Amino acid sequence: MRIEVEDETQRWIDASEDRRWSFLLDYWRDLIDRLGRLPHRGEIDPLSLPKLWPNLFLVDVVREDGKAPRFRFRLLGGAIVTRESVRPGQFLDDFPGMRDSDRIMRHYHNTLDLKVSIRSATLAWDHPTKEFITYHALLLPLSDAPLSDQGQAVDTILGLAIYEA
Repeated sequence: MRIEVEDETQRWIDASEDRRWSFLLDYWRDLIDRLGRLPHRGEIDPLSLPKLWPNLFLVDVVREDGKAPRFRFRLLGGAIVTRESVRPGQFLDDFPGMRDSDRIMRHYHNTLDLKVSIRSATLAWDHPTKEFITYHALLLPLSDAPLSDQGQAVDTILGLAIYEA
């Protein structure tokens, strides 16, 4: 299984004073090493990640025949729902007016291809006062599918969003 953490992302995490980034990435990598495959959503132990809870989110990858995958928010931490209008059950593409929507969608689709990266953005499009709140988001692929010759299909994305304001 070839999982690619972009060099720029790894350098950014290594240089960050906020150790939550490296903690989650190391936790996820350790699971992959131990299991020999992508972890299932149920194998993420919330008791191992208590300091991350407010900033974690889970996204279901919804696939329909002949259509591009859609991304539905399953779980959103308190720091996320405090700052954003998105709620569990909503799809990412339900927010067509969001700033940098093409770049955000590309980030999610790259995660399906096992490419791990951090995206930087602002919330001006969604914030009630139109403040340019900067945030970063890390997306990590998960899969409940069994390992096959073709690898595993990503069906869930584990995310970490940290806001700077």
